[in-house]
Amino acid sequence: MGLCLALAGCVHTNTNLAQHLDINWSEASPKRVVLVDPDVELSELTMSGITEARADWTATGKSFIRGDITTVLGAKGVDVVVTDAPTDPHEVQLMKLHGAVGTSIIRNTLLKLPTKNGNFNWTLGPGAKALRDHYNGDYALFVYVRDSYTTAGRAVLMLAAAALHVGLQGGQQAGFASLVDLHTGQIVWFNSLNSSSGSLKNAKDANTTVTNLLNGLPL
Repeated sequence: MGLCLALAGCVHTNTNLAQHLDINWSEASPKRVVLVDPDVELSELTMSGITEARADWTATGKSFIRGDITTVLGAKGVDVVVTDAPTDPHEVQLMKLHGAVGTSIIRNTLLKLPTKNGNFNWTLGPGAKALRDHYNGDYALFVYVRDSYTTAGRAVLMLAAAALHVGLQGGQQAGFASLVDLHTGQIVWFNSLNSSSGSLKNAKDANTTVTNLLNGLPL
């Protein structure tokens, strides 16, 4: 019981929607969203507090994310083009840029950068048009998730620390998703996720994670 209490957690999402940027589909083509290969990593949180990446878990988590997002958008009448792991240097840089911009957006919700003046105005730049040309889509959905899982040794250490009224962090699930206008590179919607109880290792919990990630998606 004590271990359960020590490891219990909650889920928190925070959505930022650029209200002034409308969703505009091209009339000559179907509603199509490019789902960029999800930037996902699942890892173990060891007794010493170091995370060790697990390729097998990561592959499983990516598969669930791709499948669930495709199902959700398909139900909305949106055609989804799922990209493979990028090999083109430009697309690789776009993924890295999204990770950096997403981190900045989250920091801005805490620090309120004066240059933004309270406005949600973020972009991946005109280079995002390359995805539009390559995949013939109006928007791209980028997903970034880092998911760690507490090992048995770490759990025992957390329980011992809790008995001494010392808090140690267990596994965490953190990430964000962005909808990007491929005509302009503007991020028109962004949602961040933080959870100490989520999982991407099984279908049911992964579906919950995707539901939280897509909270407020204006499609």
